[in-house]
Amino acid sequence: MRPETVGAQVTSREVERQLNRLRAAESMAEARNAAEGGDLAAAVSILENCALLLASTASVQDGDRLCVSLCAELKEMQERMANRRVYEVSGRAYMLSGLSSHSWQRATARGDSTDTDSLVQSYQTPSMVNMVTQSQTMIFGAPTNQRKLRSTLSFPGPQPR
Repeated sequence: MRPETVGAQVTSREVERQLNRLRAAESMAEARNAAEGGDLAAAVSILENCALLLASTASVQDGDRLCVSLCAELKEMQERMANRRVYEVSGRAYMLSGLSSHSWQRATARGDSTDTDSLVQSYQTPSMVNMVTQSQTMIFGAPTNQRKLRSTLSFPGPQPR
């Protein structure tokens, strides 16, 4: 038997995280279409509205790493649409990379993907971090002078050692 009235519904954090990811990916696709059509102002507005919507969710307010990184990424995309030249030089590629990453839940190699302070590491696995660190050691020499990647998890869990 189902109740006749339903009380306040509580949304699962993981469900909200995934809804935020999908909203961001859909907004990125919509903004990309606007930008490719020459309307950078509309593209920026689409991304800004999505960032505001995400910022109002409990996940972002509680500091969920994926959701906070989505907001930061949307802001970065807006900045890379400052004008046509900036969009064509770096904005388009950054947008396509983010769109691909969030649509497929896969890490992508962006200019900031090895920056340990970057929040755009949502889908990196510990194995990926190790592989990139090893390749940097092979290319650049001993990692003593190099930045080391830190492991990130897309959801709370034990940190690898």
